[in-house]
Amino acid sequence: MPRSVSLAPSRLRNGGVVDVLLKWKPALPPTFVARFHDEAAVRRMQYRRLGQTEMVVSRIGFGSAPIGGMFGNIEDSITQIVEVALRNGINLIDTAYWYGHTRSESILGKLDYARNFDYRADKVLESLMNSLKRLKLTYVDIHDADFEPHRSIILYETLQALEMARRSGKIRYVGLTGSIIDCSTVKIDVVLTYCHGTMNDNSVGEFTFLFQNKGIGVLNGSPLSMGLLTERGPPPWHPAPDFIKEATLAATHYCMSKNMSISKLALVYAFEVPGMSSCIIGMDSIQQVRDNIALCTAAIPLTEVEQRVRDRIMRRYFDRLENAGWSEVDVAAYWKRLKKLGLTALATHRFVIAERRSCGGRDSTVRVDLDGV
Repeated sequence: MPRSVSLAPSRLRNGGVVDVLLKWKPALPPTFVARFHDEAAVRRMQYRRLGQTEMVVSRIGFGSAPIGGMFGNIEDSITQIVEVALRNGINLIDTAYWYGHTRSESILGKLDYARNFDYRADKVLESLMNSLKRLKLTYVDIHDADFEPHRSIILYETLQALEMARRSGKIRYVGLTGSIIDCSTVKIDVVLTYCHGTMNDNSVGEFTFLFQNKGIGVLNGSPLSMGLLTERGPPPWHPAPDFIKEATLAATHYCMSKNMSISKLALVYAFEVPGMSSCIIGMDSIQQVRDNIALCTAAIPLTEVEQRVRDRIMRRYFDRLENAGWSEVDVAAYWKRLKKLGLTALATHRFVIAERRSCGGRDSTVRVDLDGV
C-alpha cells in the first residue's frame, strides 16, 4: 500500500547524494531518462534532497486525487496528464486508495483497496506484497502510514511491520502523515503534511525545527487547502467550518477584483514555506500541469503588485484565522453529511486531531493531518 511513490532510482552511486546536490544546476537529476524526458524542462525544474534519504525529488509533486474524480470530471486524457507531468521533470507521485477508484488505479497501478485499511502488522505486510505485485515492482521508495485512531496499533504494529519491510528491502523509507513522531522507536524518514503549509494555515512551521533536528524530509501536500484557495471553491465534501470557507471566499473575491488568481498566490506561498522538499499539487489537465511547472520554475513568480495583494489578503483575511483548521469537526455529523451528498466512498474512519498526549511518561505534541477526504 504505497502512500507515496517516487520515481527516483534505488541508489545514488559515484559520489552519493551530496555530490548530486551540488550538481543539480545545470546537471540533470538521477531520474532523468534521455529518450523520455524533455531535457530543457528538466533542467528548469528544481530538485531537493528529501530529508536524510537518498531521494532527490522535484520541487512539485503530482497529486492523484483529481484524476480519481474527487474534484469533478476531467476532460483531458489522464494518461496524457500524467505523461506531461513526468516528461517535464516531476518525479514524485502521491497516491492513496481513496483518490478515486478505477481511474487512478488503472493509471497508477494501485490496488483495489477496502474502504477502511487494516493497520495490523500482518495486514500491512500482506497489502504491501500484493501492491508490489500489482505495481510490478520489487520495492517502493516510501510507504506512508496514514491515520489510524488507535495510536498503539500504529506504534506497535504498523511501524514495526514497516521496519521489517525496510530491512527486507521491500521499502526504502518509512513515512507518516505527521503523527506520533516522538513516540516511535522506528526511524521516520518522511512526513507528508496536508493543508498545514498554506496561506490560511501555516502551522507546519511550528514543527520545522523538530523535523530538521530529526533529519525528516517533509512533503507539503494540498497547498490549495483541498480547493479552498481556488476560484472554483471547495468541493461539497470539504470539512472546513463556515467561517474558514467565508474567509477564503472573501479573499478569493478580493483577488478577482484585482484580476488576480488566488490559486497562483497560494501556490507561490506554498513553494516558499521553509523546510519543504516538495509541494504536492493535484492536477486535472495538461494545461494545469504546464502552468504549475512554469510557476514553480519561474525566477520571479510574482510581480510586486501580486506580492502586495498577497500580503494584503494575508493580513485582512487569513491572519485572523490563527491557523484554524477542522480538528473540532463532529466526526459522526460530517460522515452523515457526506452520505447525504451521495459521497459514501469518502466516509472512512479517518479524521484529524491536534492534541497533547502522554508519551513514555512525558507530554508529546501529536498532530495528524486530515488527508482521508
